[in-house]
Amino acid sequence: MLHVVLIVFCCLYTPSILAESFSAWKKKFATEAVSAGLPKEYTLKVLTGVQFDQSVVKKDRNQVHSNGKLDYLKFMKKWKGQNSKRLVIAQEKLDENLKLLQQVEDKYGVEKEIIVSLWGVETYFGRITGSYDVIRSLATLAYEGRRRTFFEKQLKAALLMLYKGHTTRANLKGSWAGATGQCQFMPSNHHLAQDFDGDGKKDIWTNKADIFASIANFLKNAGWKKGEKIGILALNTKNHKLSGNAFRTPLEYHKLGFKRLDGSRIQGAGWSWSKKQAASMPLINSPIVLKGANYKALMNWNSSVLFAAFNIIMINALKK
Repeated sequence: MLHVVLIVFCCLYTPSILAESFSAWKKKFATEAVSAGLPKEYTLKVLTGVQFDQSVVKKDRNQVHSNGKLDYLKFMKKWKGQNSKRLVIAQEKLDENLKLLQQVEDKYGVEKEIIVSLWGVETYFGRITGSYDVIRSLATLAYEGRRRTFFEKQLKAALLMLYKGHTTRANLKGSWAGATGQCQFMPSNHHLAQDFDGDGKKDIWTNKADIFASIANFLKNAGWKKGEKIGILALNTKNHKLSGNAFRTPLEYHKLGFKRLDGSRIQGAGWSWSKKQAASMPLINSPIVLKGANYKALMNWNSSVLFAAFNIIMINALKK
C-alpha cells in the first residue's frame, strides 16, 4: 500500500506542477523582498526565467563529511599540491601584491599573510570561484524549504548586490550554496565588503583591492588581533588522552609529550583562554590545533578545525 501511495505522489509531482509552484513562490518572494529595499518589479525581472535546479538540492542533502578514515598526511599532500605548489604560489602572490597588501594591513590592522592565506584557501587565489548561477541556486534552495529562512535572506542580499551595481548578473557565479567572489562571501556578508579603490563598487569578483580589503574587514569585525596567532599544530607523541576542556601552559604541553610538527618544543605566548583550548581534526594521524588568540575570529569565517589548520600552515610558510 505504501508503494502505491509513493507512486501516486511521484506521478502528481510533475515538472509542470513544479514549474507552476516555483513561479508562484517567486511572485510571493518578490512581494516580501520589498521590505529589504528591492522593488517588486526589479525582483520579478531578475527571477523571470530562473528555473529550479534539482542538482543543487541533491548537493545540499548529500554534503560530504569526513568519516574519520582519511589520512591526514595524504590529504594534506593533495591539498598543498605536488611540491607544495599552493604554498609556492602563496609566496608569489604575496610578493606581487606587497604594496597593496601593506596598504590594506595598515588600514584594517589585519596582516597581509592571513589575507593571502584566506584568498588561497578559499579560491586558490581567485582561480576556482565556482560556476553556479548564484541567483538560481539560492532561489532553488529557498523554495525547496529545508533552510528557507536562511536562503531567502541570502537571495535578497544577492539581489541587492545586483540592484546596487556591485556586479552583473552574468558575473554573479559561485558555489552551489551561493558563496561568491574570490573570498567566497555568502551574499549576506557582502555588507562587510569594501570599496577600497573608491570606484563606487564593492567588487569581490575581479578587483584585488576590494577583495583584499573585504577579507581584512571581515576579520577585523570578527575580532582579529594583529600580532596574535590562530594557533599551532601539535603532535601527541605519547598518545596522551587529551581533553579539550582544560587550559594548559606551553610547559605543561611539553611535559605531556606534545611537540610542534618539526619536532621542536611548544613555547611562546598568544594562547587562547577558552576552556576548550585543543581542537581535533576528523582525520587519521592528524595533529591537534592548540588554539591561539585569533582562533575564534577565524571560526567566524569557517567553523572547521581543518580550515584553521590550512591557514596555520600557509601563514607559517609565508612568515618564514
